[in-house]
This record gives sequence, structure tokens and C-alpha cells, in this order.
Amino acid sequence: MANSKYLSSKTLFALSMAGAVVVAPSVSADAAENEYKLSLDARYDSGVQNADGGTTEIVAYNKHNHSTYVVNGETKKVEAFSLHYNDESALSLKPFLSIDIAELLKTVDADFQYGDLTSIVVHPNANVIAASVQAEGFNDYGYAVFLTADGDLLSAIKVGAQPDNITISPDGTKAFTTNEGEPRKGYGENLIDPQGSISLIELSNSFENLEAKSITFEAFDTDEKRAELVESQVILKKDTKPSQDLEPEYVSVSEDSKFAYVALQENNAIAKIDLTSNEVVSVEGLGFKDFSVAGNEIDLRKDDQVKLQNENYFGIYMPDGMATYKVNGKNYIVTANEGDGREWGEEDTESFHLNENELEVEGSEIVFYDKSQYDGFEDSNEYIFGGRSFSIIDADTMEVVYDSGSDFERITAELFPENFNASNDKVKLDNRSGKKGPEPEDVKIGRIGNEIFAFVGLERIGGIMMYNVTDPANVEFVDYLNLRDFSEEIAGDVSPEGLAFVTGSNPQLIVGHEVSGTVTVLNLLADSDEIEENDDSDEVENGYKDIEKHWAKDEILAVTSAGLFNGVNDTTFAPNKGLSRVQTAIVLNRFAGNEKASAYSSFKDVSSSSPFVNEIAWAVEKEIMKGINALTFAPNKPITREEFAVAVYNYLSKSDIMLESGKEVKYNDDAKISSGAKQAVYALQAAGIIEGSDGKFNPNQPLTRAEAAIVFSKLID
Repeated sequence: MANSKYLSSKTLFALSMAGAVVVAPSVSADAAENEYKLSLDARYDSGVQNADGGTTEIVAYNKHNHSTYVVNGETKKVEAFSLHYNDESALSLKPFLSIDIAELLKTVDADFQYGDLTSIVVHPNANVIAASVQAEGFNDYGYAVFLTADGDLLSAIKVGAQPDNITISPDGTKAFTTNEGEPRKGYGENLIDPQGSISLIELSNSFENLEAKSITFEAFDTDEKRAELVESQVILKKDTKPSQDLEPEYVSVSEDSKFAYVALQENNAIAKIDLTSNEVVSVEGLGFKDFSVAGNEIDLRKDDQVKLQNENYFGIYMPDGMATYKVNGKNYIVTANEGDGREWGEEDTESFHLNENELEVEGSEIVFYDKSQYDGFEDSNEYIFGGRSFSIIDADTMEVVYDSGSDFERITAELFPENFNASNDKVKLDNRSGKKGPEPEDVKIGRIGNEIFAFVGLERIGGIMMYNVTDPANVEFVDYLNLRDFSEEIAGDVSPEGLAFVTGSNPQLIVGHEVSGTVTVLNLLADSDEIEENDDSDEVENGYKDIEKHWAKDEILAVTSAGLFNGVNDTTFAPNKGLSRVQTAIVLNRFAGNEKASAYSSFKDVSSSSPFVNEIAWAVEKEIMKGINALTFAPNKPITREEFAVAVYNYLSKSDIMLESGKEVKYNDDAKISSGAKQAVYALQAAGIIEGSDGKFNPNQPLTRAEAAIVFSKLID
């Protein structure tokens, strides 16, 4: 049992921080005033979906050729597509390269049984990529493979069992693989639990004739050292050596390349490696998150309703993705607190192991951690998997200095109340409430100017959270974007797994989705068309550099000249960005002549001080648009094609504008169109105002600014 004195100091610190977390902000219209906002700019579709994941999992940005490299777990290949796309190709990007890693490895090791392609990274200084490959045999060595950006093999280096993540230090001198060493056949006599390890590869001289140094945890196998780990709340299987039980998941290197930090996910711990001596200098447990503290409310009940409340349970952070950054000379670690159970071997066999207890609590099934075979817990407490959050950790003390508390569930509940805590293969409300909720998977850090941002992918319900973490003591929520189509179990962009930040004057985020098999390119700078007025039609016509070859150029010029739209800035219109619900209300209000509402709305997510409160109130008062529910308008949620059609149709009907009638042609995806929207969709189709493509209307896809411009250009003719 963990030492209670240590528990009280470390855990109570975490509790005090959790209690200090501000209740998650509403996603209000005021966010439109922010300089930063997530929006879709481009998409790559591999054409392969898998409800179990494993398709376009991991992505890496190559600044040397401005391209994205993607691990495709289904094809077992590395694919690459260029970010030098135009507006016509942006939403249907095509790969220019496909690298068959399995075939390349046969040329250097004919006996190697290829298992899985797990990760990819780009060298910071050279136009070189590296990938980690697991063997088919769970106890066999894996490989770190180095390639040119064109796919030519430079070298293949043997590493430990089950390499899961590959990383290169910021200075480019060292590469690392985290070798999990999971006991995939379970526990039992004559069964092997491979050592967890880190393979370190020196890259100082060249990319050829490389060798890997194995960094293990054998120094912690003494009774004394093991007891210290347990006292530090490192979770260890009883009567098991730490060198076997510690399972490295992810590695991140400090900006000065002096330290590597390794997430030991199943052990709820982080290992620190001194890169001067190349030795593990510490393994520290992360403590537990108290869900009974204000600000840490969660929904644990599968009762088909959104109900966040405090619970008398502790969450085990168990981070998956991890990143580091430096502020004022101090290193911080950022973690995505996913949680992860141990399920090994075949069910109904003696070697099968599962450390979960599914218990009924007040009529709902909740999954708890089975402590009976593990050290590192307090007997009197009950624990659940994951923190449903992201955290910032002091890299020197390993103390949690910030946790996002209940933000993820509060924000997703506000924007997607009907699909709250859905899984990544089921859209049902509350599907994951009794387990790990939204399940944050990966986190990446990006610098834009003098500010630092954290991007967190939510594996289950989907979408990306963006936070300003420039000051770890004053973290600010910025935006959330979810491009999933909830009309089907798997549609749109589902289950973000890997993220990559694109630096430069046009910062972007690359997101790989492992279930839908898609990769999205997201813009990070906000539209300014609602904030800045630009009435100079000549400047508009000659200023937008991103519409010169766009198929909607004429329509964009028409609506900007009419004063309905403005550009993101003087030179950018951003035609492929999505249109939000508040932007729709603003444009419709401008079309109506800037009418005033008789009273402001009572939506909790629309501040009375918002510069757009009148437009939202007007749209609702005139019955042109409705809130998501009685208390929520969700102003920054991307508007779908179906919702936009209804808003335009309602405006025209309320304004006594007669639509021309024409031949109505049923769309092939008619069943996906909501019954309440079909009249609007088909009336606008028959009038030639809104049309589909390839026989489909795609009702639940976000509407782009270019598509909206086309509609309004027809209305002003």
C-alpha cells in the first residue's frame, strides 16, 4: 500500500490544483473576437475505414518539402501528400508517395516477420524520415527505419520488443523508440513478459551504420528501489520486477535536448532520462485526480442524459501522447490523460489477464480499476481509468501544475448534446460515460508568434481542443472543432489519433483519424470577416490571392462587393474554411439590411456584451435559426449544409420571397436528410439555389465559405 504521508503531500497538491480549475468556459460568440480559431482547410481520404482503428493513425510534418507523411496501419505503408495544394484540390488531396516498409525490410532482414508500422517522425535538420516497426512475434526485436523523403532506405536498426513511438531530439543528434514490452499472451508459467525499454540511436555523424543502445529499468529491480516506486504511486503488478512491468508508451525531448521524458502509461508514471549520461534518473508516479473536487465533474452514468457531477472516485491519469515546452527557463510536460486497461491473452484461459471491474452503480455500469493484483493504490479509494483531461506537469518535480478539469465533457456536451460521450464507432449518447469519456489521445505543442498552444485530440467523440498554455498558471481555452458526421456510426472525420503542428506564417495542424481513415489540415488563425469592415470593392477584387484560381471566384467577389462577406484579411478570403452558426446569422442579418432584434436572447453561451448578440437574437426572434437547445446556441459550431439550407429557406419564407419552382430530384442520400429539413433542402434545390454533388446532398457535412458565397450570389442576382 502506498505510504500515506507521501500520498497526502503529492495527491493533495493535485487536488488543490484540480480545485483551482475554473469551470469550463462556454463556447460563446465572443470567441469570434479571438485571433485564433480552428477550421478545415484541406483533407486526405485514404479510402479505408476500420471501426477498430489503425488506419491513418500517425502523421508527421516535413518542413523540408512542406508535406505530410502518414502511417497507414491497414496498408502497412507510409504515404505522403503535399501541402502545396490549391483550392480545387484542397478537399481531395492525393498522395505523391507510397512507401512499402515491409518490402524494404526484406532487403536487410529476410527472416524478420513484419507485424505493425507504429510511428513516424521527421528529422528537424535533414530531409529524412524515420519509422518504428514491430515484429509479428510479441517478444521479437523491432526496427527503427531511416529513409530519405523520397522513400529510399538509408538504414534499419534493430530495437527492443514492440516499439510504439519514435522521436528525434530537437537538435537532431539522437533518435529514440519506446519499446512497450507488453505481455500479450497474458501471465502464466512459461509465458514471457518482455522488458520495457528505450532504444537510443546516435545520429551525430550520419544515417548509415547506426546502432541502438538499450536503456532499461533494471536498476529499479531491487526491493528498495521497487518500494520507492510504489511509494511514488507508480502502479506495478504485484510480485513483478519493474524492468518487466514498466511499459514505455511515448517519448518527448526537452527543447534543449538535455532530457527525454517517457510516458509509462499503464504505470501512471513518467521516466526522466539524462541525455548526457543516457541513463534513467527517475521514475515518478503522477498521483490521482479527485473527481469529488469542484471543477472535476464528470458523467459516469449511462442514463441517456448529460449529467456532469462530482464523484467519490479517483482518476488515474495514464497519459498516452505527451509533449514538452519551455517557459521562462523552466521545462513543462503536457499530457493527454487517456487511461489504459491491461487486457492480455485469450479469454477463458488460465493466462488471460484483465485489470478491470465492471460494477453496477445506481443502475449504471461503471468500469473500475481492479486493484487486487497491483501495488501503488490506497485500499480505501476506488479508481477509474483516465483523467478525461490534459495536464501540465513541472518537469523538475513531476507535479501537476494545471489540469483542464471537466472542460472536455462540458464543452462537448454543450456542442453535441445528442451525441455526448459517443464512442468512435457508435454515435449513441452516453456510450463511453461509464468508461473513459472523451478519451484524450494525443497532444502537440505549437508556437505562433510569442504564444504557445496545446492541441489535444479526443479519440472517442472526436475533435480537437486548442488551449493557450503560454503561462502554465493561466491556461486559456481557445477553441474546439469536431468534423465528425453524426448521422452515421462512422462518417466524416472520426477518432483523431496523431497530430502534427505546421510552423510558419500560416500555422496549421495536421490530424490523422484512425477510424475514418482521413487526414485533415486545419487552419489556426481566425476569420476576421465579422470584425473588420472592408467596403473598398476594388481592393477586394484585386486583393484576395487565394481565390484567383478558385472555382467560386466570381461568386466570392460578388458577395464581398455587396458587403455580405469580408476576407480573413486584405489578401485572404479562405474559401475552404467552414462557416459557423454565428457567421450564418451575421450574413443573413446583413442581407436583411442589418435589422435590430427587439430583445436579446437568453442563451448561456451568448454573452450580452458580444458584438454579435443582436444578429443571433434577430435570427432566433425571426424564427430563422434555433438554438441547439433552450440554453445553447453553439455560435462557433460549424454549420452543416442541412442547417444552412433551413436557415436560408426560413429567411426567404419569413421575408415573403417566393422561390421559383423547378423539377425536384431526390438525392441518393435522402435518408440522411432530417425530416424537418427536407422541405427546405428540396425547395432550394428546385429553385437552383442550393445543389448537391454526384447525386448527394451531404446534409451533415460542414458548409464552406465558398459554398455560402455561391448561395448568396444567387440571392442577390
